[in-house]
Amino acid sequence: SDGHRTGDNNNRCDTVCILCNRHFRDLLAHQHTHLLERPEKCPIAACEYSKKGFSRKYNCRRHTLTHFKGTMVCYFCPGSDSAMEKSFSRADVFKRHLFAVHNVEQTALKGWQKKNAEGKGIHTGDFTNSNLSGKCSTCDITFATAQQFYEHLDDCVLSKVM
Repeated sequence: SDGHRTGDNNNRCDTVCILCNRHFRDLLAHQHTHLLERPEKCPIAACEYSKKGFSRKYNCRRHTLTHFKGTMVCYFCPGSDSAMEKSFSRADVFKRHLFAVHNVEQTALKGWQKKNAEGKGIHTGDFTNSNLSGKCSTCDITFATAQQFYEHLDDCVLSKVM
């Protein structure tokens, strides 16, 4: 292995990368960043990352979302369809809004979930309105909860970009 394990008083083990001397829980995933090969390419031919690429699929997917050209409206917020509506041009900013304001659980590729120190899913914010459903302004599908919409958003936006 290209690292060694260290432990602390909490029985938590980290692996240290011998190439950059940084600590990682998933050394194998980190080591891809040191490879010259970057197999995950942006699907947009005019983008520099269609040639340069990414070492991780997650990073390529996150980058590809930045190519979306359009406006996404949060129908879970009061004031939708008015001058008060919340709208977003970037999916990552919209997802942060859903997390902070509508208490969605952050999920990533393959159902990975950000967790706090106790290993529980994290979320913040204090505005929820369980009586509101919302539709995706990109594809017009209606969702009963902000969580369902959040889990739909990446694939929907990617389908419009690619």
